[in-house]
Amino acid sequence: MPLHDHDHDSPPDRPEVPVRDDVRSAPTLKRRDLLTLMGASLALGAGAGCVRKPPRKIVSRTSAPEFQKPGEALHYASSWTDGPFPFGLLIKTVDGRPIKIEGNPDHPVNQGSSSAQMQASLLSLYDPQRLQQPRGASSWTEADKRIKAALKDARSIALMTRASIGPTEQFLVAELMARYPSCQHLVYEPLADTNRRSAWRKLFGRDGEWLPRFDKASVILSIADDFLGSDSLSLEAIRHFSRGRKIDDANPAGATMSRLYVAESALSLTGTNADRRLRISPAMARPLAEALLAALDGGDIAAFAQEHSLDVDLLKALVADLRAAKDKALVVASGQLPEAVHAAVALLNERLGALGHTLVFNPYPALQAATEPARIAKTLEAGVDVLICLGVNPVYDWPGGGFDKLLSRAKLSVAHALYPNETAAACSLALPSHHNLESWNDAHPRSGVWSLCQPVIRPLFNSRQEASSLAIWAGSSPDIAELIEQRWRQSQLAGAAHPTLAWQDALRSGVLEKAVSAPSVSLSREAATALLTVERGKTNAALSLVLTAHHGAYDGRFGANSWLLELPDPVTKLVWDNALQLSPKTARELGVASEDMLSVTVAGRSVTAPVQVLPGTADGVAALSLGMGRKVGDNSSAGVNAYPLAVGGKSIQTELTTTTAAGTHKLVSTQKTFSMHDRPIALAATLEQYRSDAKVVQKKRHRPAKLRLYEPYDYSKQPNKWEMAIDLNRCVGCNACVVACQAENNIPVVGKEECANGREMHWLRIDQYRDGDPSDPAVHHQPMLCQQCDNAPCENVCPVGATSHSPEGLNDMVYNRCIGTRYCANNCPYKVRRFNFFDFQERNSTGPERSLMHNPNVTVRSIGVMEKCTFCVQRINGAKFDAANKDEPIADGAVVTACEQACPAQAIVFGSTNTPRDQIPSRVSELKRSARRYQVLEETLVEPNVSYLAKLRNPPEHTSQPPSDHKTSLLMPTEPVGRAKQ
Repeated sequence: MPLHDHDHDSPPDRPEVPVRDDVRSAPTLKRRDLLTLMGASLALGAGAGCVRKPPRKIVSRTSAPEFQKPGEALHYASSWTDGPFPFGLLIKTVDGRPIKIEGNPDHPVNQGSSSAQMQASLLSLYDPQRLQQPRGASSWTEADKRIKAALKDARSIALMTRASIGPTEQFLVAELMARYPSCQHLVYEPLADTNRRSAWRKLFGRDGEWLPRFDKASVILSIADDFLGSDSLSLEAIRHFSRGRKIDDANPAGATMSRLYVAESALSLTGTNADRRLRISPAMARPLAEALLAALDGGDIAAFAQEHSLDVDLLKALVADLRAAKDKALVVASGQLPEAVHAAVALLNERLGALGHTLVFNPYPALQAATEPARIAKTLEAGVDVLICLGVNPVYDWPGGGFDKLLSRAKLSVAHALYPNETAAACSLALPSHHNLESWNDAHPRSGVWSLCQPVIRPLFNSRQEASSLAIWAGSSPDIAELIEQRWRQSQLAGAAHPTLAWQDALRSGVLEKAVSAPSVSLSREAATALLTVERGKTNAALSLVLTAHHGAYDGRFGANSWLLELPDPVTKLVWDNALQLSPKTARELGVASEDMLSVTVAGRSVTAPVQVLPGTADGVAALSLGMGRKVGDNSSAGVNAYPLAVGGKSIQTELTTTTAAGTHKLVSTQKTFSMHDRPIALAATLEQYRSDAKVVQKKRHRPAKLRLYEPYDYSKQPNKWEMAIDLNRCVGCNACVVACQAENNIPVVGKEECANGREMHWLRIDQYRDGDPSDPAVHHQPMLCQQCDNAPCENVCPVGATSHSPEGLNDMVYNRCIGTRYCANNCPYKVRRFNFFDFQERNSTGPERSLMHNPNVTVRSIGVMEKCTFCVQRINGAKFDAANKDEPIADGAVVTACEQACPAQAIVFGSTNTPRDQIPSRVSELKRSARRYQVLEETLVEPNVSYLAKLRNPPEHTSQPPSDHKTSLLMPTEPVGRAKQ
């Protein structure tokens, strides 16, 4: 066969493999020459298609220099630049491909924890639905040529970016604006806290932000601020809040914890964790803050409560608690509320002494101040020659809709995006962006803190980093890595004795901290008075609308990620949808029930959405989450787009009208009932009850005499007995553990239809239970996974021995033996086993993620196989190998499960309870001795190896009913009271 030279159009980084001259020219091939040629061909193929390491040197966190060993994991520190806040990342790679994302333990903000969105960004990396080639131009060269020519001739240029761009990206934006003076930089964030930032700027005379320290607060009041859920800094907030809820079980009588009050309209994740919750309309936020301020100065809060039909005892207790807590009190408000609310809240915090104690001033916020949508619209209406949208999607998420008309006024429109979104479809040019894990970048997350982002894989598609495009269009070098290093050597690393080593150390740790002095700021009472003189809005609207961020898709930027769309909403438990949430009373007044379609109109703009009757929603309020209803991509059928209702750039609206639409829409919930049915499942008590009687939790347990079918196994002869403890007092139900488990264990998505059939595949779920007042119930979150029972009922019924017990207490699954009888699932009282009714990996995984994304240490299951939690046995075995190589026992904490590692609340503790007497007991052993410890369904005598620590609420005295008494738990059906369907 003829031999040809290498194709001149091959990629420049393709390795040249030498081929012998005598082989090239020989008319016939000998056996030895043929083998030589085959070897060269294989090497060439491997070099062209399999090398995925970035061409520039990157630095491993633990191994220096980097020498990749086949099958051995390396970890790289980086930063998450795709999300609403630049948290620190720790990326696990095997054979040059990322397979797992964790939080960077060295990062001062998230400190090793991660969110569901951070975990799910791995799926986005390998998603074949990403934008893979430039559209509107045949190549990058042609696209750059058109853009440069348009910029050169343009009289008006608009550059729209997200608020989270880093320092180097900001430098490149400035360079572009210097080269083209007519260029305007417009910062666009659909869920930006514009009102809060603007109010603070007026109140304190400079730009900056007040960071809440929930761990230092003994009394917390949240006014519609979902700081545990949709807030961009939720990871830090959850960690701080959970510290304040940690109970000293060694001293029950002296146990203390913070008290959380929440005043809100729509039931949020923060609201479900409140000790006392007040349902208010959106317009009541300002009067409430002003009334509390007046009450602290001697005003009558009872008169205010009676005037507005609010709980008098609750408001009296709130005022008394705030007054007693003084500088240990903390009041926070949603960034979407009007400036006047933040003025009142600032005065409240100053009156309490919180400023500088439970509130810390940060002069350099990580997020740039967003440009008002009205100003953006005015700029574009005046006409621009070139409009460049970098990482934003305003055609989809423009408040009130209609951005496509503004975009059409530009002569050349450019979209730089990861996915082929709505804006990319409407622009003249659509340019594919690198994924976070393919990019170089940096961030300034906090005053005195800088972090780095380094690529861990060569770009999978013909994409380019947005910063590189800015550099090219500004006439600079597109080498962003070199630019970042140069800037860091001149600033953060200036004065280092060995600059190169200092740079490598910064890459290795991913973050750099320096002590900085905090500026002195003071509240301007004149500015506060001026803001409070603004006329109040109507507080008696018949029906108000509240728009919130979606728990998974956030503002829509993660709306193409199927892991997040199939992740149950922690409040509603819906998957693949959003719904218009109404209280039972409001639903009856409107004559609708769950799944009825309702048309909502605000200022002439209408959206039709399915109804979900949700107890806990304030009467006279309709709540709908943003971020769903995308029109481009495979997941475009998920939910409805609520942005047309966000008129004027505000996500909280009043004065809406409703019209019942024809038909219904199927809503899929992963939980059918929210009652404990008189069983002690999610046990709870009040802090006062626990102080008075440390056995209050034990008295609620069902602990019959132990009966055994088999002789107990003596685990003391084994080196380890693996168990887990989950502290329900620290768990907030954020779902980070669910996606972490999915990423670690190669768990597929199944789609809305299969979820409706009860076939979701999550090994770990967060169960929700409600009790108390049916219209405003107390909500309890409980992580539920395989309990690894010592008397496992699944093991007795398996006819082929696919599920068996290990000598170290694990309920093992041998996938190759499983024939799919499902007897084990029928016999499991916890319903934690998952069956592959179809080959979900084949049905729902296409493209490179099928082979590249999977964890090689976990078997990929196929059709007809039963699967469930394994306590991350692959991590246990890895720790065993490491300990054996060092000839020492496994240290406590050496095995960290995926759910434990991700948890920002540190609610999950895993370890061995077989601790030698001469050693300190393991953490899980200590938790097992807690007076709050119990096991779920222990009356079945299955002896689970997962222990729960009961939740404690801390309500003020004489204002609450007993929480979570399983004997009085109320049935909360999937479709609560509404009108009877015909």
